[in-house]
Amino acid sequence: MKNIKNLETGSFIVSQAQLSLDLKMVAFDIQGTTAHVLMLNKQKVIDNKKTALITKALKEINHEVDQGKFIINPEKGAQLTLEAKIIEKIGDIAYSVHTGRSRNDQIMVTEMLYLKNEIIGLMKSFIPILAELFKLAKNNVKTVMPGYTHMQPAKPTTFGQWALAYLNGFLKSIKTMEHYFDLYDLNPLGACESYGTSWPLDREYSTKLLGFSKVWEIPQDAISSRGFVQLGYLTGLSEICLVASKLAQDLILFNTFEYGMIELGDEVAQRMHPITGSSVMAQKKNPDVLELIRSTAPQVTGYANIVANILDSLPMGYNRDSREVKEYIELGLKKTMAMIKTLEKVLVTIKIDKKKMQEAVEGNYSLTTDLADYISQKSGIGYRLIYKIIGQVVDEAINKGKLLKEISADEIINKALINGVKLELTDEEIKKAIEPQPVIEKRNHIGGSSTISMKKSLKNAQNAIKDVNQSINKKSLVFSEAKKKADLIVNNLIEKYGS
Repeated sequence: MKNIKNLETGSFIVSQAQLSLDLKMVAFDIQGTTAHVLMLNKQKVIDNKKTALITKALKEINHEVDQGKFIINPEKGAQLTLEAKIIEKIGDIAYSVHTGRSRNDQIMVTEMLYLKNEIIGLMKSFIPILAELFKLAKNNVKTVMPGYTHMQPAKPTTFGQWALAYLNGFLKSIKTMEHYFDLYDLNPLGACESYGTSWPLDREYSTKLLGFSKVWEIPQDAISSRGFVQLGYLTGLSEICLVASKLAQDLILFNTFEYGMIELGDEVAQRMHPITGSSVMAQKKNPDVLELIRSTAPQVTGYANIVANILDSLPMGYNRDSREVKEYIELGLKKTMAMIKTLEKVLVTIKIDKKKMQEAVEGNYSLTTDLADYISQKSGIGYRLIYKIIGQVVDEAINKGKLLKEISADEIINKALINGVKLELTDEEIKKAIEPQPVIEKRNHIGGSSTISMKKSLKNAQNAIKDVNQSINKKSLVFSEAKKKADLIVNNLIEKYGS
């Protein structure tokens, strides 16, 4: 008899990192396997007595998983270890479990069930951030602050609008996550290795038992798409992290001594602390937390790029390369979840210096456009011409170190005459035209910063948060109810035929 050599590449093919991830998914493998066995029972491939014994064994193994007693044999991998456990409990009857199924669709449905559970949990954990941004927006409708373009003072806005802008950014990101959740709400079980089977499978039945919305119809498409599900979710995660990164960068700037518009709460940053303080500069209260939130985006985006590169040019059918995406979606989920929990603490404890914000608006020329708007609206002269006149006056004032409020009506009138324009303007009109709060209240269009417009925008945001929350809860309910239905069928079978 020919000597069988030891496989010396096994630990590379079934790495410790992969085994650790597989262990986290065993419960979902059992869920998928249970649904498959129940479907085979419905189709009379496995009789009631055998089905009761198999599902009872699966329940016992699931209990071992919950207790941390299930150990994957690295020589077999997670799927064959599970099969061996069933055989150990009920003998040869267990060989029927894998009828009409391949490890390919077994693994894929396991990963998809696991990801469904993780994504639902992640989206639920994001609701408090939406609620906190809504609270900041509502409480700061009249908190005037500078708006910036190119990192230069642009026009006044409010901290309420700033918070609402990021709230809407996150809402769109959550919608992206939901898009991929719905796009891949497909059951691959029954696709087998990639090419279907002659066994009389009822794929719609197993789809209902697992809580998917429909069957992943074409077997080759299903199995060849392993990794695309993870890529989709990583795309959604990276979008969430990108919005968070921008928010963190804003707060880092607003928190500097020079801006001084916000301060981080002591719950997230402290002076003289071994983590957030300096070892030599006692005055420092470092925004480490914001810097690390900012750093999450390039990492998660990088994971998405790695997954895309792994999937690039893979031929039709299953390829082992796609197995690697598990590690990167797990990293993405872990990083994003940690960021979400931390960002919530930052927003809850943030301190706003309304006086400093107001002073910045009055001292940085960001009311220049509003002054030009007033003069153009009053005189009926085209804005671009008034823009030119005011621009020349302001340029001279900045060079002389004068504030906008120190510019006189005569200066503007005289500069207008040089440009061939006759204006009627008083110092009192200029004063009123550049009062921050009235300026804000003039923006009454949809999405404007006035109290009236913000009231409508806040109502829209509140409804959007409610809709997202309901949508996430509905997804969660469908998933959990399907599991309950399968468990009920199993319990009834065991009660009737398991003795």
